[in-house]
Amino acid sequence: MNSSVIEKFEAVMMPIAGKVSSNKYLLAMRDSFSMLLPFIIVGSFFGIMEWVVLDPWGTVLGPDGMNLGASITGLTGDAYKASGFVATLQMLQGLCNNVVTVGFGVFSFLLVVAFAYRLGGIWGGDKFSTALTATGAFIIMTPQQIVTKAGEKLGGFDMNYFGNKGVLTAIIVATVASWLFVKLSNNEKMKIKMPETVPPAVAKSFEVLVPVFFTLGFFTVCSTILANCQFMGSACLNDLIYSLIQAPLMGFSQGLGFSILYQAIVWFFWWFGIHGHNVTAAIQNMVYMPAQLANQAGDASYIFSNGFFEAGLMHIMGLVIAILIFSKKDSWRAVAKLGAPAMFFNIQEPIAFGLPIVLNPLLLVPYVLVPLVNTVIGYVAISIGLVPIFKYVVPWTMPLFFGGTIGTGSVMGGLLQVVWLLVDIAIYAPFVIAGNKVKDEYDEEEA
Repeated sequence: MNSSVIEKFEAVMMPIAGKVSSNKYLLAMRDSFSMLLPFIIVGSFFGIMEWVVLDPWGTVLGPDGMNLGASITGLTGDAYKASGFVATLQMLQGLCNNVVTVGFGVFSFLLVVAFAYRLGGIWGGDKFSTALTATGAFIIMTPQQIVTKAGEKLGGFDMNYFGNKGVLTAIIVATVASWLFVKLSNNEKMKIKMPETVPPAVAKSFEVLVPVFFTLGFFTVCSTILANCQFMGSACLNDLIYSLIQAPLMGFSQGLGFSILYQAIVWFFWWFGIHGHNVTAAIQNMVYMPAQLANQAGDASYIFSNGFFEAGLMHIMGLVIAILIFSKKDSWRAVAKLGAPAMFFNIQEPIAFGLPIVLNPLLLVPYVLVPLVNTVIGYVAISIGLVPIFKYVVPWTMPLFFGGTIGTGSVMGGLLQVVWLLVDIAIYAPFVIAGNKVKDEYDEEEA
């Protein structure tokens, strides 16, 4: 790859990248996901503690894993189960679960708040009022009764709709509610004017009273229609989306072509600076997470599952290592050194935005290509029986080798990740070297 190729590629991609990166709606979506990143990182850390480190029957302490619990207590079987050691671990797991719930259990709820807040700003409305109104609309569209297995209806919210399962619903509701509220609130006829002697906060509340009324009223009507008409057997928007999307996708999900297309879309979004996994969460939660759970329950043996793709998140580490070996750019090497610790836990944002990978024409091809190659390699390795299926649910922040080993229940899963990493370094290396050459030419021009 030489500079002329890169220049031609820039001529094609940069106008497209410019239009996408300047799209206010997509910028709002990107910013809202970025605002939630601290919750995700903290939730992931406590998730590792809960599911891996503190689980009395898990990988570290359990009899089917390293069995350190028996080594520490000297107890096995029922005695181990009834011990104070296990009781203490379960208490600590409960504490960790509270933080995990904030990071993942109410992710869609937080996304509505963040996304509507940003949309209110870019569409010319009051940010805080827009966020509150959209949050109310999301709650209205969320089932407010929990039905037990015995058919008993209990009051409260089904938290499944507040987590990652509700991401697409959150995006749709936040978009429609924000647009409708801003349009109405910017209409002078919809504003109730109060005397100047009224405190500003109270006057502002009355100004948005009618827009809030009509916006929430609209979603109340929609929710009532869905609940009573039972479209495709769905009583809420989230279930309707699943019915419309999940059934058609399930038949294609295990095909290599569909999985490659899915990966291409995910990482192409990421290249534009938009959280690709959250944008495509509908596919992940409707197709690949059920496949993961079926594998874990022993009901099926799906190659492509949530665990399979999460094990491949570390491909950016291939770029980091390629930079440290081949790059002569001080800026790239500095960012790679700073971002490597985060990338060790599959957190790529410091590299993606610091290098940057985002909107960088030189890195678009390898950034999208590498996950596709990993998908093919993993598919072949599992198909011929070299590597077991990804059976166990593992936090996506689990480091290289350990994630694959725990996820498959075999060291071969960890070795697959190592093979992926070596291939990734080989693919990224020519582009890193090409970056050196481009820099040298720029230095000559400046000289």
